[in-house]
Amino acid sequence: MFRLFLLTSLCLICSAWHNMDNSRFHCWPAHASPTVTETLAQHGSNCKGSSSPGLFSWFINDCISGVHLDWITPPPRKVTQDVPFNVSYSIDLLPEFFDWAITKSPRPLYTLSNRTMNSSQSWYHWCHTHQPTFDLSDPKIESDVCLWHINVHACGISSTVPYCGPWIPPSGQIYHSTVMVGPAGRIYESTVIIPVFGVVEIIAHFKVGIANWIHIALVSMNVQVNRRAICGDGFCDVKYENCSNCPLDCGKCPLKPIQIGLITVGCAIVVFSFIGVGLYFKIKEQRLLWDPSWIIDVKEVQPTRSQQSSSLTSINDCQKTNFSRQTSETNLSITTNLSNISCTQQIFCPVGYLRHTYVTIRKYKHKHFQLTRRVREQVRLVRTFNHNNVCKFMGASLFPNEVIIYMEYMPKGSLRDVLQNEKIPITWPFRFSFAMDILNGLSYIHSRHLIHGRLNSSNCVVDQRLTVKITDYGLDHLRQGTISVNSYVQSVEAYKRVYYAPELISINELKLTSPIDIYAFGVILNEIATRSEPFGDDDVESIMKVGYRPKIAQMTHDVNNEVEEDFCPLPSSYTRLIKQCIMENPFDRPTCKDIQKSLKKMCPLQMSPIDLMFKKMSLYQTSLEQAVQVRTYELEQEKQKSESLLYSMLPKSVAEQLRVGQHVTAEHYDSCTIYFSDIVGFTTIASQCKPIDVVEFLNRVYTTFDTIIDRYDVYKVETIGDAYMVVSGVPKKNGNEHAHQIATMALELIRQAMNCLVPYSNNEKLRIRVGLHSGPVCAGVVGSKMPRYCLFGDTVNTASRMESNSEANKIHITKDTKELLDKTGRFLMEKRGTIHIKGKGEMTTYWLLEELDTRNDYIEKNLLYVQPIRLPPIYKKDGSCQLHVPNSTSIFIPNRSPSPRKTTTFNLATFD
Repeated sequence: MFRLFLLTSLCLICSAWHNMDNSRFHCWPAHASPTVTETLAQHGSNCKGSSSPGLFSWFINDCISGVHLDWITPPPRKVTQDVPFNVSYSIDLLPEFFDWAITKSPRPLYTLSNRTMNSSQSWYHWCHTHQPTFDLSDPKIESDVCLWHINVHACGISSTVPYCGPWIPPSGQIYHSTVMVGPAGRIYESTVIIPVFGVVEIIAHFKVGIANWIHIALVSMNVQVNRRAICGDGFCDVKYENCSNCPLDCGKCPLKPIQIGLITVGCAIVVFSFIGVGLYFKIKEQRLLWDPSWIIDVKEVQPTRSQQSSSLTSINDCQKTNFSRQTSETNLSITTNLSNISCTQQIFCPVGYLRHTYVTIRKYKHKHFQLTRRVREQVRLVRTFNHNNVCKFMGASLFPNEVIIYMEYMPKGSLRDVLQNEKIPITWPFRFSFAMDILNGLSYIHSRHLIHGRLNSSNCVVDQRLTVKITDYGLDHLRQGTISVNSYVQSVEAYKRVYYAPELISINELKLTSPIDIYAFGVILNEIATRSEPFGDDDVESIMKVGYRPKIAQMTHDVNNEVEEDFCPLPSSYTRLIKQCIMENPFDRPTCKDIQKSLKKMCPLQMSPIDLMFKKMSLYQTSLEQAVQVRTYELEQEKQKSESLLYSMLPKSVAEQLRVGQHVTAEHYDSCTIYFSDIVGFTTIASQCKPIDVVEFLNRVYTTFDTIIDRYDVYKVETIGDAYMVVSGVPKKNGNEHAHQIATMALELIRQAMNCLVPYSNNEKLRIRVGLHSGPVCAGVVGSKMPRYCLFGDTVNTASRMESNSEANKIHITKDTKELLDKTGRFLMEKRGTIHIKGKGEMTTYWLLEELDTRNDYIEKNLLYVQPIRLPPIYKKDGSCQLHVPNSTSIFIPNRSPSPRKTTTFNLATFD
């Protein structure tokens, strides 16, 4: 910014052109001829008689003498574009220069405003010693210094550099060396940046004088500016750029031999790896094909004991049963819980123990069995099956006339047995789970390019987790043309015809296809809906007829039923799906994916039976938790009531000790205050009222009293008849605060009692006698069956005597209690005198009249209007005073602190 500002200032000062055109020397006079300029720029050109090259004054067309120029640090012969370099140079103006300058007209040297220097010696001295006093941006600088323009230019002499600096590249930044000012006879240094490439001349340019400038130029030798390599500009500088450091301009480098070799080796490794993997699986497949580990020695299979003892009997029984029951049966325990099905063996599928695993045993007779390659291929295929809904093939025992196949054993029996057991509640979420399991297993078998061809509900078995798995798949060459060991299997085959697709019966030699299994799956869906035989009540002759179709289940959806899961959510969709699966044309039947989509629409929440059972258990758990919470809340309420009742009978601290079984020891209390009260005339009241009225009256009075004492630090000991006993300081100690608490409570109880009316009279108010005494007591729990917290000691007897010798609506206190109340300074008391107390003799007792603060609050609360009066008080000897107010009672004011006797103003209220 400073350079740009300085350049602008120089443009204002300079009277010549400054438009950065093709002229050679920047900021030279406008009338400088190109011929002279070219001549001046040549190396070694001199004006006649000049001691330095390149000295000329255009405005006088004369050579200049007395100027000495020299490069101290000349420009290098070769530089790089946009790379800065430094040059230094010197200029010295000799005396003959000034002798020449002051004689020429017009005068090139300036005349200062304050003096005129006409001698060359004065100019010489001033030009070599004077330092500028103005800022470089000030126009006055050119009249305040000898050399007011010192700059370095780079001027091109080739076609690639058409003009001199300063340079303005496309970025807009101005490249210009620093413009300097200063005296003569010095060395100056500049930093030069050349943004273009080619051959240039470096020119040191000086200006002397103001009215008519004297331009002095020092021209260097030619400088070669090499192009700076800029990657990405589209030009490949072979000297500085190549394919490795700038592939954008010079292109990609050709691959090195080592790189070509690595790539070749890598590709070879990949190719051979694929070949090796293929060969590995091929060899593994061949090994699996010829692997004899699936051939089981019959001695390795151990039949279970239960099977050995019951199989023949069960077969004979089945031969005698009705045709509708001539099917594979499972011994199920009688239970209503699906997860508790007990199945130890199947009649037609004996169970054995093979290599630590239970297996089902199926025996087949052959006329002459041969282990061919085709048989091995089928065995190899089923051995690779691994799916959660497909039973695993465990092996086979081969004999010339017999083949025994071992499959994974499922302890819950077949799906047919589960569905037909009416004791097992199966909701529709469970049924949809069964259907999805069969469909998933069937889809997996089809994906392995195998068709089941024998699918029915008997070879869909259930495992411990209630997951349905498909068995008896594949191995057609082991089963084809065989006859089962069981003699009556031909009649049993009749019911299996229900699962056979029409094309399987009508065409003798038919290639098995997936629609055949879809037809059987549709029949199983009908079984799942009806939970009965697929043929219903039809006889054998009807089933054996060509074109026989099982009856489709008729289902309804009762939306008002409380148990929603007992009904199919979309019965019409489910029935339509069954019809689509058992279509006569196999091409009209849906695929496994289509059936999956339909089942998911009917039951979006697909869960396994175990998950469904857990869900139900969670619902039961939530319901149970809610019930437990309600019962817990009720129990807590009852507990609080019991605790409240217990705490009303005993102190809380004592009750807690008794609850945890601790023994409560008696405790001595040094000081407490006991309150006794009874109802005046209670015998008369009891004789004039019914017993029920007396009970209700006492309950109403003492309930009110109980509410009041809750606001104080006191404990209610007991209520016996009309007697009411309260203590403070026991069992919770409170220092000397017990007297204050009991006194304040007693005053409030009397005020409250005066608001109550006796039952037999509408006008007579309740009156009570109160007695207070303070002293030590011993307290403890008495009894175990009905424990009571009792107080013992002379203090109890004295407080009782204070109550019995008291008067109606008065509080009778002893001297001990009076002394404790005096310490508070808040109560009005009156001496009753010395009276005889039974069992105590002569005692000085007192009446508790009022609490001062309470009386003042009572006055303020009942204030109707305030009238200021001025009355002279009547002072007594003890310092107290008494005021006699007209139409009012006297006010007694105790002496709490000495004060001068003077007239006092009081605000007295008028009461109702």
